[in-house]
Amino acid sequence: MAQVILENVFKSVPARKGDTVVAPVTTEPKVTNNEESPSLEAEKSGQTPKTVNILRRINLEVNDGEFMVLVGPSGCGKSTLLRIIAGLEELTAGKIWVGNRQVNDLPPKERDIAMVFQNYALYPHLSVYENIAFGLRRTGYGQVNMAEDSNGNSNSVHWGKNLPPQIKQGLVATGMLNGEVRSNLENVLTTMTRSLPRELRYLSEREKKIDQQVRKVAKLLQVEHLLNRLPKQLSGGQKQRIALGRAISRNPQVFLMDEPLSNLDAKLRAETRSQIVKLQRQLGTTTIYVTHDQTEAMTMGDRIAVMKDGRIQQIAPPLEIYNQPANRFVAEFIGSPPMNFIPVQVKAPRVVCNSQFRLTLPEVWEPILHQYDGQSLTLGVRPEHMSISAPAPKNLMVTVEIVEALGNDTYLSVSIPEDSTVLQVRVPPDKIVRIGEEIWLSIDPEKIHLFNPHDGMAIPKSIS
Repeated sequence: MAQVILENVFKSVPARKGDTVVAPVTTEPKVTNNEESPSLEAEKSGQTPKTVNILRRINLEVNDGEFMVLVGPSGCGKSTLLRIIAGLEELTAGKIWVGNRQVNDLPPKERDIAMVFQNYALYPHLSVYENIAFGLRRTGYGQVNMAEDSNGNSNSVHWGKNLPPQIKQGLVATGMLNGEVRSNLENVLTTMTRSLPRELRYLSEREKKIDQQVRKVAKLLQVEHLLNRLPKQLSGGQKQRIALGRAISRNPQVFLMDEPLSNLDAKLRAETRSQIVKLQRQLGTTTIYVTHDQTEAMTMGDRIAVMKDGRIQQIAPPLEIYNQPANRFVAEFIGSPPMNFIPVQVKAPRVVCNSQFRLTLPEVWEPILHQYDGQSLTLGVRPEHMSISAPAPKNLMVTVEIVEALGNDTYLSVSIPEDSTVLQVRVPPDKIVRIGEEIWLSIDPEKIHLFNPHDGMAIPKSIS
């Protein structure tokens, strides 16, 4: 287990004519590892190369054992960031630390990181057992010293104890139980007998350790009964558990998960989601999880990093992200249905209004609103913080456009007649509302948010 630290991670690619990109083309120069001024470097070269910025100065610290979720819309750079951490893509500038090691220049296999992909990446011709064991064999799991075992004893006799006496004597006489020859012979015997029934296989000491690890992981994931099946004989949820098992079996310092639940149906996604969280808590392995699904982000992560256009917008625990969004983008992206936004005018000391309503805010807003007196702000309110009420100056008259009855809740899409602004409202399921009906909505003043309309940043409440 290890802490993961990203320092000023920057990723850019040269812009090509005709490219369609999410991040805008910019002349922003690269950040250099020697911390020389990028603008001076560009001036010295006499060039200002235009690039497409995929990631822009990402600074992120993931604590040891933490479950960190990267969430954002498609094209925001979250999967690219994960691949850079894994070593599958090169970064333009910055530093990546895993534990006490800087891993920028290390190949993926030396970073002690395991990654789970959206498409499972199982070998179709290998059984579940062999899929889990494959990575262990490739990484040298369970290898012992050629000359001595773990107790410091000669390995020649120890290694040959499973062989028939006649074969063993012949190998000793020819010196084939020593050194590299012995190791190669052991691998050949293990490989040749791998397809035989279990009782007829030759298992080296290393293969025994691999077998123990595979079965330990299979028991943890409750897939022991699937070990002899091929991937084509598994359901989507079972395939995802095997992919997780392959990552877990290596006992890495860090897990990276790139939208592993995207291919599952809603019911299976909810079940697997809880299983992943339970496993992560049980193993205590540092995990970075990428998703575009805000439900996964809110229910799985210890903290969430919300991304947009290659930048991190906010890093905080789930409830803090929901209740105290840093800007309008975070407020709108996190929450389903999303937060509603209404333009308002500020009238000191603590009144906000527009042509439809006049709302007095709690005293905590008074110190901050003085500096915005007479200015336009954007009021944000979540669907659950609006309710059907009687006509009043502080309430808002709207027309019902759509009614979505879900059983446990009913969601209304309503419009303000004057400017056709569409709002989402959550009402109790027993409240009967008809399309085309005019209703009055009250806004809970304790739950409102205010945003600067120019930069979208949230205006914090004054702390008294």
